[in-house]
Parts: sequence; C-alpha cells; structure tokens
Amino acid sequence: MTARLCVAALLLLVPAVSVSAAEGKKAPDPAKIFARKDANSDGSLSLDEFKSGMKDKALETAEKRFKKIDTDGDGKVSLDEFKAGMPAKKA
Repeated sequence: MTARLCVAALLLLVPAVSVSAAEGKKAPDPAKIFARKDANSDGSLSLDEFKSGMKDKALETAEKRFKKIDTDGDGKVSLDEFKAGMPAKKA
C-alpha cells in the first residue's frame, strides 16, 4: 500500500504528459518529468529537486518517498530509480 501511495503522489506532482491514442487520456512521461525537475542537469535528482513543484500533502511525505525511490541509498535519484518508482502503464 505504501508503494501505491508513493506512486499516486508522484502522479499528482507530474504535469509532463504524453497522449495515449487508445483512450485519448494523458499518461506521464517519466523522462520528461525527470528532466524538468533536474535543475542542474547532472542526471540525478537531489531531495530539493525532487520536492520542486510539490504542494501540501505531497510535500509532507516527499522525504520518505525520496528515500524509498533512492534504492542505492546514495542520496540522489537517478532516472532509472525515478522510472522504477512510477506506476506501470496500463495496456
């Protein structure tokens, strides 16, 4: 359940989207979201970069979610870690 909450919170934070032709709905593009958040273009997200654009409830749990997504524990979130933290696309 915690993973679902984390993923749901990430989706709420992400305005970058791509259009799904099948449903006409927008689906988040993790690479675009990551690139927009990576303010210094170093290829990883710091906690401050990760939290950028977050509001209210999402901001309250950002540090916990960041630590969960940072699977190698280096204090940064790589694009691969970020993508792994995003929900799988529905077919």
